[in-house]
Amino acid sequence: MKVSTNNTLKKIYHRHTMYLDIVAFIFSFATAFFMRYFVLSHYYAVTRIQVDLYMSLFLFLFLSEIVIYHLKRRKWSCPPYQEKFEVIAIVVKSQIYLLICVMFYLFLTKWTLQVSRTVLGLFFVLNTVFDSAVRLYYRYRILSHILPLEEKVRNLLVTEKKYAALMIRKIHVTDGNSIAGVYLCDADKELKNITHDEKEIEVFTDRKDIKNKSFMQAIVYLPDYTQERIFNEVSFFEKKGIPSKIILTALGDVVEKKNLSIFAGSESLNYSGMLGKYGVLGVNYTISNISEAVFYVRHHLKKLKGKYICFSNVHTTVMSYEDEALKDVENEAALTFPDGAPIASILRHEADANAVRMAGPDFVEAMLLASMDGKTTHFFYGASENTLKQLQIQIEKKYPGLIVKGYYSPPFRQLTVEEEKEIVEMINKADPDIIWVGLGAPKQEFWMAEHKDLFRGVMVGVGAAFDFHAGTIKRAPKWMQLLSLEWLYRLSQSPKRLFKRYFVTNARFIMLILLGKNRHKN
Repeated sequence: MKVSTNNTLKKIYHRHTMYLDIVAFIFSFATAFFMRYFVLSHYYAVTRIQVDLYMSLFLFLFLSEIVIYHLKRRKWSCPPYQEKFEVIAIVVKSQIYLLICVMFYLFLTKWTLQVSRTVLGLFFVLNTVFDSAVRLYYRYRILSHILPLEEKVRNLLVTEKKYAALMIRKIHVTDGNSIAGVYLCDADKELKNITHDEKEIEVFTDRKDIKNKSFMQAIVYLPDYTQERIFNEVSFFEKKGIPSKIILTALGDVVEKKNLSIFAGSESLNYSGMLGKYGVLGVNYTISNISEAVFYVRHHLKKLKGKYICFSNVHTTVMSYEDEALKDVENEAALTFPDGAPIASILRHEADANAVRMAGPDFVEAMLLASMDGKTTHFFYGASENTLKQLQIQIEKKYPGLIVKGYYSPPFRQLTVEEEKEIVEMINKADPDIIWVGLGAPKQEFWMAEHKDLFRGVMVGVGAAFDFHAGTIKRAPKWMQLLSLEWLYRLSQSPKRLFKRYFVTNARFIMLILLGKNRHKN
């Protein structure tokens, strides 16, 4: 569960986390040294303990630990709202940075052969375990004090009937908070209580019924109301002694924190208009983030009509470098997003932009969640019949209010001209806003290019996203995604099929970048 924190609390978390890291560091180094030279000494040849060498190494590692922490403390501190896997992933990342520093230090000092590899190995293992343990314990102690207070807060969602299911799920998923009651401003008759995660939520359609309830906070989401009407609702709760939080919207969509920044002392909404572009090995990528991209697509459906959107990773980027036809297909897309951490990293450094990896499955989830208001309709084309059946079950369960116009699994063979024509007519008859295409790369990219301007909706190629959301293929755990190790998890699932992609193709990508080919292809 996320817990709101003010600046004072954040400073306390930063300071306490640094102390925890230092304690774990000292204990790990001392334990590693003691284990090697006292507990395990009989397994090694007799050697003289070089105290000066290890004291120098200790001081260097200690200073490196502090510098790394201060450089990354905004992202790597230990606020209570971090999930367990996030805490562990942050510790692992810090150890990787520390390992790079010590390797560089040993190379410069020429102490590579003098320092015991056992000491270093034990230190990094122990430091990862101990640091993770103390951070998780610290998180547990904070939550054990805060959560009992948070659970007593009874939140009342104030919204319209069509947005109720959307906001209950969104508040639960993104903020971890629960809703105790819902006041529907536009309902003219009594409705049954809503069930979410097997918990019943009380529904009110008349203000008079709320007055005797012990709600401590009103969450107001009224995107179709004017400010005057919104504050009319807020004033009612104010008189009843209930403070309100008004969720800000833009064109009816929730404004996410990641898209806000301070300008002229005020919060401002960042809107790039998908204008940021930069080439990696000849593929022109759009620089954005998922929430902004979802907002853009939903409000530019007329502009995107008949066009297509690509999500390109390292594999398809290398294929495009070697295949002009595929490169043209990706560059003719309305938008091509970087679905790969290495590509996002190059964009951040070379384009000097705040680029992030935009995975197709994550985009699908964000779009489906935003579409629970019924304003954007969908069609799923691709995958197997079994996958689509499971996908339909999961979508109906997780996204109430979402409008899906159809599911279709095409034959796994070359289609005739007549069959292609029938598919186009079928999809256009359903008239969806977004046509999700899951045929696998690069087949889906060529298919979308061939069908450009034939559909009334926009095509979005998302590869294996159908299987991930259907549950037929398990996606990598969050901690592996955070460490950019999702490829390793997928490789373990299909080693024969993905070996060439992740080792041969990725190695070629690294070589092309190191040889400066990226500069010649932009």
